[in-house]
Amino acid sequence: MKTHLVTGSSGFLGAYIVQKLLNYGHKVIGIDKFENINFKNKIDFYKVDINDNYKNLVKYFKNVDIVHHNAALVPITKAGNHFYITNIYGTENILRASIEAKVRHFSHMSSSAIFGFPKGDENVDVDKPSPKEIYGKSKFLAEKKVEKYLVGNNFKSCSIIRPRTVVGPGRLGIFSILFDWVKDDKKIPIIGDGMNKFQFSHPIDLAEVSIETGLRGISGKFNIGVGEYSFLKEDLNNFFSKVGSKSKVFTTNKYLCKTMLYMLEKLRLSPLTSYHILVYNKNFYYDLDHAYQKLNWRSKYSNVEVLYEAYMWYLANYKKISNNNSVHSKVLNQKIFRIVKNIF
Repeated sequence: MKTHLVTGSSGFLGAYIVQKLLNYGHKVIGIDKFENINFKNKIDFYKVDINDNYKNLVKYFKNVDIVHHNAALVPITKAGNHFYITNIYGTENILRASIEAKVRHFSHMSSSAIFGFPKGDENVDVDKPSPKEIYGKSKFLAEKKVEKYLVGNNFKSCSIIRPRTVVGPGRLGIFSILFDWVKDDKKIPIIGDGMNKFQFSHPIDLAEVSIETGLRGISGKFNIGVGEYSFLKEDLNNFFSKVGSKSKVFTTNKYLCKTMLYMLEKLRLSPLTSYHILVYNKNFYYDLDHAYQKLNWRSKYSNVEVLYEAYMWYLANYKKISNNNSVHSKVLNQKIFRIVKNIF
């Protein structure tokens, strides 16, 4: 049995890691700004802000073997310069506290946003980040902090994990809008013609990679997504059929659509962010061979399966969802999309 500390332990992805560790019989310490009641009396939880001085954090890291760092501000918070404060300097605080407490392995949860978007039909290159907007830049610079503190062998091993868009049971946020429209059999407008290969990831896959790299002491950068994916239009329509919805993809002129969405974002009338508008009509997928060469982990999911699982969870729970959860576990305010929904 190892002792693991999970930052963002009450968040969507952090909670999956915590549950997986409990299933394996490990001791878990969770730190977050709010407590997940599902883990009450199951883990040692501390209400902590990672932006606090690292000297005040060290006490939570004592006798910890492995740190899983997930705490971050995500795109839909539209946090502006606060992305830099939490995602970069908060990460540095966790790194410094981990090093002072002599943690053996550090697993850092990054983001595919560090790549901006691939050109043409190219596979994402593990070693060529090119962030295009403020969130992606903050996560890229957070990775640089991790690399900085690797100098001098501060950790015996360290993994950086870059998820594609995460979807699974309990995942809401921007997907709560999609699920609400699908529930009501609405047409689903997308940016462009939907003939772009677009890959999602499942939180269980990400939890397994974070845990495996920690337990086996594996260092490296790992791009993680589902093993089966196709064109966005095809996967969405197959998902609609699988859940028995009459929804269908509604394609648009991508230039006109993007112009309107950027304008609505500037006017604060849209729940979408510049990152969503930037990438959702692009080919964006990982070749998993690099991860498969170093890990025992293998993806067990497809795009359609992760959407199906998330939607079925939504149907069973949407009437009792609490907005006291992390932003990825909340129903998002649709703003002007609530009006647009009536047109479709």
